[in-house]
Amino acid sequence: MARKTAGAPGKRSGPTRVAPRPASDLIRFEEANVARLGLISVQERIPEAYTSWTVEFHVDGRPARLTCDAVAKYGGVPHGLDGDVATAIIDLYVEAGTPGDGTVRTTAYQILRRAGLDTSGRYYQSLLQTLFRLRTTTYTASEAWRDHGRGNWTTATFNYLSELEFTSDDEATELSSGSVLKIRLAEPIVRSIRAQYTKPLDLDFLTSLERPQTRAVYRLLDARRYDPVAPGVMQRTLSVNIIEWAEACKIVDRRSNKIRATLQGAHEELMLRGYLEDVTYEGRGRAQTINYRFVALDAQASSPLIDTLRSHRVSLPVAQKLLTDFGEAHVETRLRKFEALLASGYKARNRSALLVDVVRDDQDKYPDMPPVPRPAAAPDAPTYMPTLDEVASEDGSLEDRVEAAMKTVQFLLRERLSVSEYALLRLGLILGQLDCAQLTREATRAKREDRLAEFVTDLLDALQHVRLEAS
Repeated sequence: MARKTAGAPGKRSGPTRVAPRPASDLIRFEEANVARLGLISVQERIPEAYTSWTVEFHVDGRPARLTCDAVAKYGGVPHGLDGDVATAIIDLYVEAGTPGDGTVRTTAYQILRRAGLDTSGRYYQSLLQTLFRLRTTTYTASEAWRDHGRGNWTTATFNYLSELEFTSDDEATELSSGSVLKIRLAEPIVRSIRAQYTKPLDLDFLTSLERPQTRAVYRLLDARRYDPVAPGVMQRTLSVNIIEWAEACKIVDRRSNKIRATLQGAHEELMLRGYLEDVTYEGRGRAQTINYRFVALDAQASSPLIDTLRSHRVSLPVAQKLLTDFGEAHVETRLRKFEALLASGYKARNRSALLVDVVRDDQDKYPDMPPVPRPAAAPDAPTYMPTLDEVASEDGSLEDRVEAAMKTVQFLLRERLSVSEYALLRLGLILGQLDCAQLTREATRAKREDRLAEFVTDLLDALQHVRLEAS
């Protein structure tokens, strides 16, 4: 009999539908061993007795084994939402600059936010159960753990978390939004990350997926696309035996029809969202092969105009379709009309939807406005007018404002800042040494004026002061 545990489907914190991005555009990454091995079951619910599993496979033609032994009182083997939390913890660790002791200091609220999960009361209880499972479950990867520094396969035994401390309100023993946590990642995971055995992570796309199972299947699929020896090499297709894939996903019922039924929802969502191009099955019964074909994101051409559309939060597929359907000259003209509308005070509930509608409009729904003067055209160019979205971002809690500012800056600057510099930037915003709204406005204006290099130089100077204040 199955029971609902912390890994059961849960309310999302209002994720925005975003398109997957090419690996070259990604600035986040995750540890490749954890991602490839699939330590956490993709199933949202598991049987009460599911407290261990063993998977045997081959790595580079050699036999390998992965085992998991969990504690029954914490809900069995890690599963479902546990994968979202584990990904969030590693992302927070990387953002903190990958300290050598593997320690992450954060809050329960921040973990839920980073995982894209709801931050209402009952989710803190689910989070605590997840953390206990990750702390007490023991994994053994026999000849299956890549030692990237030495270039060989080793055996590693570890708990995902090697240390867990947290504060509670008053006399309570549960987590709450104000709980502060000290978490230490397993030593093999820490060594692997610091040795840069990692793969790109599209965290925005991942957290926008609706179901825990879809997110889990996506994580595993995306990891298996990369060569385990040369993790920078990515393949367009993946074929795997259905039973072997069920083992990789840690699906309990290994009957072929049940496996297909279990995976169907995740496959459909990933195809609908533009990550998978196609999923087909060949053969019958246990001899079936699942064939995955991925959308060729890296083959999609970009351009300065597409980058501008994307800076207004138009998804990549929509931006490319606009250029294909209407041509660059038309899109450029309508983009300027859109900017003039915003500058005139036109009220837009959804900026990206308005832009797309302005480009497609063939009924003259929008009045012609004087063009927006280009700030770099003359010394007396007008000051930058923030968009409605940017003004709105000044409302809300400090956590919300910092998160919104970080997303905007990371999108605009991408690899121009290192992971540790982004971590320092977040610290400066939290401490109030940098202003969220001002940072967002200046970064957006620098992008439009084609002077991001100058902006980055000034920002790095400011971060030096943040570093000195924090030391």
